[in-house]
Amino acid sequence: MSIKKISRSNGDIKWEVRVHENGRGSKRIKRVFDKKVEAEMFLFDLKKELEVRAKNPFKDCNFESRYFSEEAEYWLKDGELRFSKGHLIRSRGVLKEIFPKFGHLTMDRFTPEFLARYQQAEKAKGLSNSTVNRKTEIIMAILNCSTKHRRIPFNPAKGFSKLRKDSKEMSFWNKAEALSFLAHIDEIYPLTHEKRWVYVAYVLALNAGLRAGEIWGLKPMDISQDGKSLWIRRQFNRVTMDFGPTKGKKARHVPCPKFVFEELKRWIAKKSIKPDETIFRNEQGRPICHDNFSDRQFGKDLKSWGGRRIRFHDLRHTATTLMISQGIDIKTVKEVCGHADIATTMNYVHLVAGSVEKLSEIFVIGPRKEESEQKLVLIK
Repeated sequence: MSIKKISRSNGDIKWEVRVHENGRGSKRIKRVFDKKVEAEMFLFDLKKELEVRAKNPFKDCNFESRYFSEEAEYWLKDGELRFSKGHLIRSRGVLKEIFPKFGHLTMDRFTPEFLARYQQAEKAKGLSNSTVNRKTEIIMAILNCSTKHRRIPFNPAKGFSKLRKDSKEMSFWNKAEALSFLAHIDEIYPLTHEKRWVYVAYVLALNAGLRAGEIWGLKPMDISQDGKSLWIRRQFNRVTMDFGPTKGKKARHVPCPKFVFEELKRWIAKKSIKPDETIFRNEQGRPICHDNFSDRQFGKDLKSWGGRRIRFHDLRHTATTLMISQGIDIKTVKEVCGHADIATTMNYVHLVAGSVEKLSEIFVIGPRKEESEQKLVLIK
């Protein structure tokens, strides 16, 4: 806090006060007074106000002084310790596009109706639903951050819904393709390889039908004592870079074939992973950022394999369709995949018979160590 004497061209003397509300980088206040005593009184009153704010930090929890550009920068700054470099770059790219349109708006403007109009405008450009959703996810993450940190009273976009995925975006491999891909990954990342965890992630997606966030949120304590099943209790959110409930909002029981359990046990022991730590981590010890993994690792592995390209999420679709083709009853598939509505499961196919308890024994996509020469089999 300082007072500066200013001499105007007409000979007048003014007293200018410049001060940051909460240290360098915070909002700056600038006032000009005719008399020095007025400037001193202003600083005195401001100091008292700041002391009151320190005792009641939620006093400034309002919409009037919160602009989207400022809150977005706050979100980015807060995320520097948790976001991957790639996620930060992508987020800044989206915000660079959004700022000219929305940066000057106060946070209360971002209602579900406002975001729905934004969706419509983006779709009019010919963008896919997934691309539009990735942009709106960043806006929602900023709103959630400001709400969580009590910078705004509540999230004005509560109730907003993302666009449904285009049906054409769903794809899956057949049994032969899945086995071929895993055989290739098993070869390039053998048991002693430092990236063996990549292979383990793929077999989890293909055998248990897990979502990416559920794989990256998996911990040793989620593995059952007999090793035949996994409890899916959480998922790692690629936007907020934090843990949250699964999409179905409740934990579920999924099968864990014996070879998958052995792979998990071996990797956990090799890396000395504690029960409450994530099994899959980057070099900094943080959970995997799926954007980076999908764009770089999975894309590279698909290219080296040379087979039909699909998205990482389509490994889940592959698992679901193969479970159904194996004769697992539809209610069990719904439970394993965590579908909120059985109508979602019905989109795949009608079937009968099977149970979660038997699934780990009859449904396996991956290697089985036997005396036979065949290295990869699908247990029927």
